[in-house]
This record gives sequence, C-alpha cells and structure tokens, in this order.
Amino acid sequence: MQLLMRLKIGTITLLLSLGPLLLSDLAQAANSRHLQQLEETGECAQCDLQNAELGGAELRGVNLKGANLKGADLSDADLSNANLAGGNLEAANLSTAKLLGANLFRADLENANLQEANLKEAKLDSGNLLLADLSNAQLEKTSLVKANLEGTNLLLANLTNAQLVEASLAKANLQQANLDGTNLKGANLEGADFQDANLFRTDLRATKINEETVLDEKWLFIREVVNQQGTQNLAGADLGGAKLEGMNLAGANLANANLAGAYLFIVNLQGANLRGTKLTNAELRYANLSNANLQGADLGNVELAEVNLEGAQLENVNLRAAKISEETVIDHQWLLVWDIVNVGGQERNLVGANLKGADLKGVNFHRALLSHANLEQTDLSGCNLEEAILFNANLKSAKLAGANLERAKLRGADLTGADLTGANLNQAKLCGTIMPDGTENTCE
Repeated sequence: MQLLMRLKIGTITLLLSLGPLLLSDLAQAANSRHLQQLEETGECAQCDLQNAELGGAELRGVNLKGANLKGADLSDADLSNANLAGGNLEAANLSTAKLLGANLFRADLENANLQEANLKEAKLDSGNLLLADLSNAQLEKTSLVKANLEGTNLLLANLTNAQLVEASLAKANLQQANLDGTNLKGANLEGADFQDANLFRTDLRATKINEETVLDEKWLFIREVVNQQGTQNLAGADLGGAKLEGMNLAGANLANANLAGAYLFIVNLQGANLRGTKLTNAELRYANLSNANLQGADLGNVELAEVNLEGAQLENVNLRAAKISEETVIDHQWLLVWDIVNVGGQERNLVGANLKGADLKGVNFHRALLSHANLEQTDLSGCNLEEAILFNANLKSAKLAGANLERAKLRGADLTGADLTGANLNQAKLCGTIMPDGTENTCE
C-alpha cells in the first residue's frame, strides 16, 4: 500500500516511507513498527497507534480491528470499508474522514471528533460515542443499534434511514438533524433535543422520553399514538409523515385527519372512518382497508400495491397517480375510475358504465361514448365533454361547473340538480333532456 504517513514529534516530521524507525524510547508516540506494518500490509489488528498522525491517509479497506488509535489524528483520512471493530478511538480526530461502510462494531469513540465525517452505511452497533461530536456528519443507513450516544452532538447530522434501535441518545443534541426514516424503536431519548429536527417517517415505537426531552408537539402526539393499539378517535389529527407500520386501527375514526406522506405499511384499517382524510403520497402497501369509508379522501400518488379495498366506499375520492398492482383488491367500479383518471377518457366506450359519485374532475372525455352511464353526483368539473355522446345518461346532481359540453349529445339525459355554472353548452343537443330545474327541454 502506498500510504502517506507522518509521525510528528515536536517540530520534526518523520516519514515512514523512508524506512523503519526505532522509536521505542518515545513513549507517547505511535509504535513505528506497527505504523510501518500498516503501511506495507494494510493489516494491523491490535496495533498500538496511539496519537498517530494519519491525517489525510489513504486507508481504505485496512484491518485495524482492536487497534489502539486513542488520540490519533485521522482527519480527512479515507477509511472506507476499513475494519475498526473493537478499536480504541477515544478522543481521536476523525473530522471530515471518510468511513463509508466501515466496521466500527463496539469501537470506543468517546469524545472523538467526527465533525462532517462520512459514515454512510457504517456499522457502529454497540459502539461507545459518549460525548462525541458528530455535527454535520453523514450517517445515512448507518447502523447504530444499541450504541451509546449519550451527550453526543448530532447538530445538523444526516441520519436518513439510520438504525438506532435501543440506542441511548440521552441528552444528545439533535437540533436540525435529518431523521427521515430513522429507526428509533426502543431508544432512550431522555433529555435529547430534537428542536427543528426532521422526523418524517421516524419510528418512535417504545422510545423513552422525559420532561427534559425537546420534541415538537406533533411528534409527541404521534409517539403517543404509535405506542397505543386498538380503536382510537383520531378525527382531524395531524399524522402527516408519521410511521404507523403494522398498527391495528380497525374501526378507528380518522375522518379529516392528515396522513399525507404517512407510512402505513401492513396497517389494519378495516372498517375505519377515513372520510375526507388526506393520504397523498402515503405508503399503504399490504394495508387492509376493506369496508373502510374513504368518501372524499385524497389518495393522490398513494402506494396501493397489494392493498385490500374490497367493499371500501370511494365516492369522490381522488385516485390520480395512485399506484396499484395486480394484487390490489378493488371493486370494479373504482378500478374503472382509477383507470379513467390516470389514462383518460377520450373517445372511450363507457356505455352503461357505473361512475356514480366518482371524482373525475378535469378528465378529457372528448367524443367519449357515455350513453346510459350512471354519472349521478359525479364530479365532472372542468371536464372536456366536447362531442361526447350522453344519450339517456344519469347526471342527477352531477358537478359540471366549467365543463365543456360543446356539441355534446344529451338527448334523454337527466340533469336534475346538476351544477352547470360556467359550463359551455354551445351547440349541445338537449332534445328531451331533463334540465337542472327539473323541466324537460323540448325538441325543436
């Protein structure tokens, strides 16, 4: 290995590449023989490298298992995929160091400087990071299971999808940290400061807090919710971005709640009241929504793969950009509605289709065949129905505000109670049509 290693003693810099140095009389210096071994072989398990000057060194993939690196300068060093398991890195300087995928299992990093260090996908399970400085550190997908992070500075740290199961974060500073998708299940958060932290889809199950924990009221409430089971009254609750994976919310009242972006993987919502609920961008894979009331809910861009929607009430539901799979269980009527809003209705044969109560706002039905279709209470606001065939269609109480019905054929259609505010009826054929006021339009 070509390593640039410097050992500083006072004002003298010794370059190990010049040959072996006998420094046994320098008690505070790193063992020169071990440094040379590291340089030549990349293997230095159990080595004594205390106070070694390794700033900027190229150390990718080296084996330093159990090595003593206490007080060492490893700033800006590249230790990607290195094995530092069980190593002593107490008070070491690892600022801006690259530790991607490094193995630091049970390593001692007490009081270590890890400012702006890159620890993506590193393994620090059961590690000791007491009072370490991890401000601005990159910790995406890093494993810190059962790690000791008490008093650790994680200001502005990126912990996206990190694993902190049963870790201790007592009195840790997590201000403005990014914990998007972070797993904190069973973690000790007593006295931890989460001011302005991002907790989107953070797992807060079985977490421990106390009166000194600084956590926004929304996330305090979500923590309370995820640590309860059974039927709950959550009408109007703000659960946006909450991780509710695996919860039993059968029969729960979630009317008008905010669940936008929530993680509802394998959640049981059988028979739940989700009327008017906002579910945009939510993850609902494998959820059970059978017989749930979703009337007026917003399911825009929702993940519905393998979801059970059998018997669910989906009147006036926004299904735009919702994602379904072959395994999604959904009644034929609503599968058709989903297809129309996502594929379109231009020149489509929808004769006799049951689209009652569907949210079809803005759909292009140019020259579509809608004769005998059931469009009662259907929202067709802003739709393009130019030259559409609507013979004998049921349009009772339909919303047609701003719709384009130019040259549409509505013979025998029933528009009783329909809203035609701002609709374009230029050259529309209305012979025998029941108008909104209940009168029949006579044929010329």
